[in-house]
Amino acid sequence: MLNPLRTWDLSPSSPVLAELAELYAGNADYHRLSGDFGDRPEEVTAAQVAAALDAELAEPGVEVLLARTGGDGGGPLTGVVAVLDTHPADGLPWIGLLLVDARRRGRGLGRAVAEEVHDRLRGQGRPAVRLAVLENNAAALAFWSALGYAEIDRRPDRQAGRDCVVMHRPL
Repeated sequence: MLNPLRTWDLSPSSPVLAELAELYAGNADYHRLSGDFGDRPEEVTAAQVAAALDAELAEPGVEVLLARTGGDGGGPLTGVVAVLDTHPADGLPWIGLLLVDARRRGRGLGRAVAEEVHDRLRGQGRPAVRLAVLENNAAALAFWSALGYAEIDRRPDRQAGRDCVVMHRPL
């Protein structure tokens, strides 16, 4: 179940922020590929995670959603996804980030989160969704391809100029 991240979830004493920091630290391999959080991303702090998510939320049209197990959405944090409602270049929604609990990787969590995002967008009448994957992230390229995404372009990302594969999926 996906629920929106609230600004108070990023306060220093928030248990949600503690869960997010643990989730981010567990995905150090991704952060090494992306260059996020310096040379020791496994030691990312809650303050660094809060700053990164604050930056996401500051972008117009971006929603950060928390994935939790359990039908009521009250279970443990299993993932986080950022969705841009409308990209300025193509008018389509984009998935900007999808992280799942690394300890539970390979159990379909990423697929479930992505499919829930697809369902939400389809319910809004959106025809397709796009995302950009770092060229050096072979695992992510394989994951998104398995979900029906196809490469449509290669270009640097908007934030850091990293080489990316732009992928598209009809809904």
